[in-house]
Amino acid sequence: MIVGIDLGTTNSLVAYINREGKPEIIVNERGSRLTPSAVYFKTDQEVLVGELARSQMVLKADRTVCYIKRHMGSDYRVNISGREYTPIEISALVLRKLRQYAEKYLGQPVEAAVVTVPAYFNDNQRQATLQAGRLAGLKILKLLNEPTAAALAYGLQSGEKEHVLVLDIGGGTFDITLMENDGGTCRVVAVGGCTTLGGIDFDNRLIRHILETFKQTHGIDLAADKVACQQVQIHAERAKVDLSTVNECSVLIPYITMGTEGPVHLNQTIRREEFEHLADDLWNEISSLILQTLQKAEVGPDWVDVIVMAGGASRMPGFERVVRELFGQVEIKSDINPDEVVALGAAIEAGILAGQVEHIELYDVTSHTLGIEDDMGEFVPIIPANTLYPVTRSRLFTTVEDDQEEVIIHILQRDELQSEASAAVSLGKFHLAGIQQAPAGVPCIEVTFTIDRNGVLEVAARDTETGTENQVQITDVAFSGGHPGENRRGTSLTVI
Repeated sequence: MIVGIDLGTTNSLVAYINREGKPEIIVNERGSRLTPSAVYFKTDQEVLVGELARSQMVLKADRTVCYIKRHMGSDYRVNISGREYTPIEISALVLRKLRQYAEKYLGQPVEAAVVTVPAYFNDNQRQATLQAGRLAGLKILKLLNEPTAAALAYGLQSGEKEHVLVLDIGGGTFDITLMENDGGTCRVVAVGGCTTLGGIDFDNRLIRHILETFKQTHGIDLAADKVACQQVQIHAERAKVDLSTVNECSVLIPYITMGTEGPVHLNQTIRREEFEHLADDLWNEISSLILQTLQKAEVGPDWVDVIVMAGGASRMPGFERVVRELFGQVEIKSDINPDEVVALGAAIEAGILAGQVEHIELYDVTSHTLGIEDDMGEFVPIIPANTLYPVTRSRLFTTVEDDQEEVIIHILQRDELQSEASAAVSLGKFHLAGIQQAPAGVPCIEVTFTIDRNGVLEVAARDTETGTENQVQITDVAFSGGHPGENRRGTSLTVI
């Protein structure tokens, strides 16, 4: 059985193609369609995943891990009782939980899955997701970009030609995708977004406001009280949800603390206008990111024919207000549950791979420009951003020193809208030894970048004269790759 998995920052879901050939969400053992992406290490031997883990995130923060998706592809570590866990290991625990309850629901083994990732995930983050799947005992057949999954769920692969903008804002990430839909072919034109912007950032604005208001009113700082903070967090999240449908709501927490004269209650009224003002900088960032993505595609707002909304945070009226300010009365599709639309799209892709659903042509593009560092520490592009993949591109380089015996290929990526060299991110380094010993500028070294259907990069280098070659699939090597401009003499490679 192949399932579709939306591995989210705050919540994750599993879906499959049912007997009627339709995508369907699988409920977990608690009867819930959403499973919090939270892990609680109750003891060194007992680990809880899901709602029970999430309930401990404030009271037992030292043993609870949440929002790990924001750290995927980095060298971030979580220390639990003296043992360090990587984001890959934490994500694997979440994936294993999803697999277990899906198998119980379906009554058969789940060995493979289509797993969604933000379109703006870089190569490190995609590799980390694949490794988490392997660690969880899941064969990830495809990494599907979340906005593309949402488009699949809406059936945008059929009908008349149209230009589609998918805005997917979940708990922790914001994804933007421009695509052309032409009958049975869906082609991504440009992607953008931010992997550290989502619903939890809006929650945090409310939490901070509630705590500051309480301190001003009662002279008591609740920030050091873990029990009180957990209650504030829970009620702030509820208030955010309530303010999507009403203009004001109350946050009431009786007996939240003790004062000099006895118990003190928290009772605050929050207006939608007030909440939206608290998040002014976040709305501005959202608007800016959308405009940047249009700039990448070299189109204006009038290019867009229809907008697809995905992710729970897209329910916020402020989000739709920002979209309306940019695009006027363009049709907005949001009738499918935004929490579930990505998982449903993943299930459709799983059904395509399993032969259960009619094949649909999907073409995604790279989110970043990929290249290498030359001997002067400059970024040399090989695959530009917005290139359709799978793809293979090559470029010729040569040595800069006489009788040079090896070169170091330093692989970089960057957003082409940021021209500064400091904006480049190191993906790793590898050696090509045994090259032709000759005067500088004589050897001809071909560097080839290949991106597979999962958006994962493989790099190969070959001395065209001797045939000596080496290649690497970018994985954890990125964490020791260093920064652009470091050890330039060791690179000793320049463009022909």
